[in-house]
Amino acid sequence: MKIIACIDASQYATSVVDHAAWVAFHLDATVEVLHVIQRKDAVAARHDLSGAVGLGAKSGLMEELTRIDEAEGRLAREQGNILLQAAEERLKAAGVRSETCHRHGGIIETVIEREADADLVVIGKRGASADFAKGHLGSKVERVVRQSVKPVLVASRTFRKIARALIAFDGGPSSRKAVSFAATSPLFEDVELHLVVAGAETDKNRNALRWAREVLGDRCKRAEIVAGDADDVLIADAAQSGADMVIMGAYGHSPLRTLIVGSTTTAIMRGVTLPVLLFR
Repeated sequence: MKIIACIDASQYATSVVDHAAWVAFHLDATVEVLHVIQRKDAVAARHDLSGAVGLGAKSGLMEELTRIDEAEGRLAREQGNILLQAAEERLKAAGVRSETCHRHGGIIETVIEREADADLVVIGKRGASADFAKGHLGSKVERVVRQSVKPVLVASRTFRKIARALIAFDGGPSSRKAVSFAATSPLFEDVELHLVVAGAETDKNRNALRWAREVLGDRCKRAEIVAGDADDVLIADAAQSGADMVIMGAYGHSPLRTLIVGSTTTAIMRGVTLPVLLFR
């Protein structure tokens, strides 16, 4: 079994490694620590800048910008190597097997490529450029979650012991997958599970709740229907129940509906300071 842990220079890097270590320890998995040096259109940038000077200086400016670009590339590689080495040492100290992967390219494309041979992806809630944006969800994180076919664990800023988890259940295929995983995986063997269906007391919701309770069995400490808007209900319940993690299906509605009315998945990732384990 393999876990992909995606790290960068953000304040989430350590947390991503710690969350990956927690998963790997319980599932006897290997962690592949992935660092991606993103592509930059350096040629276009040089052309844009050089067009603002006279012809006599253009050649010299192009050469200088090329040297700067090469120096930045070397620095990015060195920084990535340091991050990967530190992650390996931290995983070794946690008793977890690990390997590293250093790539150039697009983050989303690389993660999707690497997850083909993996079972779960761990990624930070925000990237290096958004560390101090409160309530912000990195755009690349959302795109990874939307495109990944494997479970994605979106790590919070810091890791804490997972003793209690909230399952946000709507009866859909992806949330049923989340319930089945929580019911059978060694990852949640010693975790107290709370399950909430947000909405009205309808036959559909009662049947969904009954199915989930039966599947979870003794692992389920509480299962109930809570009236109200899904976003508000789930964010409030996560806080009130003292949850250490949220488990849910990801982006169950069509892209058009999400564009018009928003997404509970995105709202939860933005609204809680907890790790969120997502299933497609």
